[in-house]
Amino acid sequence: MFPRLTIGFLVLSAAIVVAACSSYGSASVNVGPNFPAMTLYASNSNQNAIGIYNKGQKTGTGPAFQIGGSSTTLNGPQYLAFDTTHNLWVTNYNPSTNRALLIEFQALATGNVLPLASVAIGGRPRGIAISPKDVSSKKVSLMIIADVIPTEKYPSQLLLFTEGSTTPYQSIAGPLPSLRVPGGVALDSNNKIYVTNVQGASVDQFILPTPSPTPSGSPSPTPSPSPTPTGSPSGSPTPSPTPSPTPTPVNIRPTFTIAGFKTGVVTPTGIDVDSNGNIYIADQGRLGGLASVRVFAKPKTKGIINAAPIRIIEGSHTGLTTPTDVKVNTTTGFIYVADSKSILVFPINAHGDQVPTLIYNSPGAVTGLGIVP
Repeated sequence: MFPRLTIGFLVLSAAIVVAACSSYGSASVNVGPNFPAMTLYASNSNQNAIGIYNKGQKTGTGPAFQIGGSSTTLNGPQYLAFDTTHNLWVTNYNPSTNRALLIEFQALATGNVLPLASVAIGGRPRGIAISPKDVSSKKVSLMIIADVIPTEKYPSQLLLFTEGSTTPYQSIAGPLPSLRVPGGVALDSNNKIYVTNVQGASVDQFILPTPSPTPSGSPSPTPSPSPTPTGSPSGSPTPSPTPSPTPTPVNIRPTFTIAGFKTGVVTPTGIDVDSNGNIYIADQGRLGGLASVRVFAKPKTKGIINAAPIRIIEGSHTGLTTPTDVKVNTTTGFIYVADSKSILVFPINAHGDQVPTLIYNSPGAVTGLGIVP
């Protein structure tokens, strides 16, 4: 279980009002219907909202519910992840204000809901992954956030959190990791870390470093909610939240790196790993080239893996233009891809220039996807 972070985080607790539907834009705090497992969530980055898509929705439909409004503190939502209690965690980055937040929402929350936690973090966070696996012989949850912190000597970093910590207990950065603008992140069943290098034309796997004592920090001052749920909010909250301190990075090499001409990896953005260890990569390609989803078998060797994918979803009929995230669901047998203002749904064995099985619409630009466990 990944608990709510309380010290160094702004904790915004509120009585939950049970409602049958969301009230996006109102001041009330709502909990939606009992969303079943495998319900799809998608960030709406330019309207500061999270769309919720029910199982079995018809193609061409938009979100059935939304999380959005000034009370949510959503501010350029990027990527999503669920913890073992089904609470939703969202990375946020607003390039207009350089404001970055990590926000936690109660499971089943909808509408203009107060978050459980909203904390200022340094840099420009993107990918996030959470897994309740064993870390250093202790049953704890692990959360990974991909971040770019321009003030650091090695700006591209992976921030590592463990149970009970209020700040990252460790980070991965330095010359050996060779991270180049980390984007999407994923964790497999053994808590091995996978990350895309958006500007590095590569995908890395890291073995989790042994946790060190949690760095101590001062609680962040309480930020005020953003004034509006849409666009790029102007100004900054008063008082301005203080970013959490950055731990000393661990300088380690990746276990393996998927890169090279045979891979076809050019601009990888999102990533996911299925139960068999197959790696799914959303790739925007190069300017004038084809966007794709590339599927790689679980590597059997270490070092540089310059091998062709076992499957490629690519072509004019796929609808892929600028994919930003990918999630695979072996239970439902679908691959979900965030692309522009759409979510493209393909069968899990899709290959070639295949028409999507379903297309869901979004009111704004979709960046990240999350599936309720």
